[in-house]
Amino acid sequence: MFYIIGLGLSINQITKEALDIIAKANEIYIDNYTNILANGKIEELEKIINKKIISLERKDLETNQTFLKDNSVLLVIGNPFSATTHFTLIKDAKNKGIETKIIPGISIFNYKGYTGLYEYKFGKTISIVYPDGNYKPTSFYTTLIENISIGAHTLCLLDIKTQENRFMSIGEACALLDEIDTTNSNTLQDRDCIGLCEMGTNNQEIIVFKFKDYKRININKFPQSLIICGNLNEFERDGLNEFKN
Repeated sequence: MFYIIGLGLSINQITKEALDIIAKANEIYIDNYTNILANGKIEELEKIINKKIISLERKDLETNQTFLKDNSVLLVIGNPFSATTHFTLIKDAKNKGIETKIIPGISIFNYKGYTGLYEYKFGKTISIVYPDGNYKPTSFYTTLIENISIGAHTLCLLDIKTQENRFMSIGEACALLDEIDTTNSNTLQDRDCIGLCEMGTNNQEIIVFKFKDYKRININKFPQSLIICGNLNEFERDGLNEFKN
């Protein structure tokens, strides 16, 4: 059996079920590509499980896949069901005749309701990525506008480059959206927004602001995520007021 285990957002969110499986496994790997821990380091996790953890980068996950074997574990920060990379691994394991089991973990999706917003009012999640040379995607903006058109809230996942130690901030994400928005409909400027910073830790922070004021946001806590609100009801507005300065 090949196990894909969700760690949660910090090392203290790992479940007993996960620890029991890890204790019996031959080799332990961690996905060091799709997410980062909000709190704790891999070395600290190694002390908790009393085993060596091997870090995997993108090429390891998508090409080499030498970790894909019986009685081995792939640790995933957050929840394995939140990234398409892990669904692909399940298919790859099946093609190799290896059974898989998924152990879910806490992810940023579990914190949407923490803001006071109704979870059922969220539309499609988008990923805002850094431009890379001539590669300047804008499809995430299109999806965002579609969500707004039906009154839905949008969770925005922000790009990370672990090998470069580069993590997109709320300000950077808003700047990318603003560049697209100002050349289109200026739909976002008066939107209520929520910043989620270092969630799952004792230092987590939630901030509420108008999109047009994003340049004032300067928080050095990572990872960060962004919610752009759709139509707010009375109860949601009351919830957001709790996080306003």
